[in-house]
Amino acid sequence: MSNIEFGYLVLSTLLITAGGFTINDYFDAKIDRINKPKKVVVDRIIKRRVAMALHVLLSSLGIALAAYLCYNLGMWRMTSVFLFAVFVLWFYSTNLKHQFLIGNVTMAILAGSVTLIVGLFEIPLLNGMYPESVENYGFSIFNVPAYWIIGYSLLIGLFALTREITKDIIDIRGDKLHGCNTLPISLGVANTKSIIIALYLAILAGLTWTYLKFIDVHSWQLGVIFFLILISTAIQPVLIYRARIKNDFYNSSRINSLSITLILISMYFLRLSILSYFADGAY
Repeated sequence: MSNIEFGYLVLSTLLITAGGFTINDYFDAKIDRINKPKKVVVDRIIKRRVAMALHVLLSSLGIALAAYLCYNLGMWRMTSVFLFAVFVLWFYSTNLKHQFLIGNVTMAILAGSVTLIVGLFEIPLLNGMYPESVENYGFSIFNVPAYWIIGYSLLIGLFALTREITKDIIDIRGDKLHGCNTLPISLGVANTKSIIIALYLAILAGLTWTYLKFIDVHSWQLGVIFFLILISTAIQPVLIYRARIKNDFYNSSRINSLSITLILISMYFLRLSILSYFADGAY
């Protein structure tokens, strides 16, 4: 994709995500008055019908822009992915969010898909532009970035999953009053904390393996970013284990967001490292 086309993809994703947040706030207004009364927007700052109109407007603009991009790239079937995302965000807000685990998994998949969608566009386009790579090597040389994209998507999805479960503990009071069946309500806070700790330990094991096997051959800048991700992940099991009050879980959620930000930054340094590798004639 050109820079402009990539910009369209980013903007359409942001619009659809914003529409999803809006409809989520619309349906969660009553619960949010209990869980975070000072941060409620719907019915306090904007009216409910305005929130619904914003959802329709933002989602429609996102789909229209995505449809234009897909048609322009000759990949019009990809429009269905964005339509499906809008439907899932609506269904999550109305049904899945308050069910046992499925809402958390849904949001984790959607979060990971933000990265994956780039690969779903780029890899087929690159293969179409350079068909000789398959003829010369017997496989597509773009399988390598495809593996990295899948890895990053999985990593972001796992971080999103742990964050969503942590947020369920934070919101347990309002969720319980409105008959939700989230993980901490069903299994208890202690068991939910054990699940979160297990997820963070699994992420840490995967990150450590990646760091030792792949990152040490790249630039020192990428190594530093990955080391910071390792540190921020390593302290999470301790924070969750020691968490007693709502603010403790808030701190864990903030560090989770920081880790995801560092992951996104690491993508940039990975790109620079690969470009430097080929520019130096190392191949």
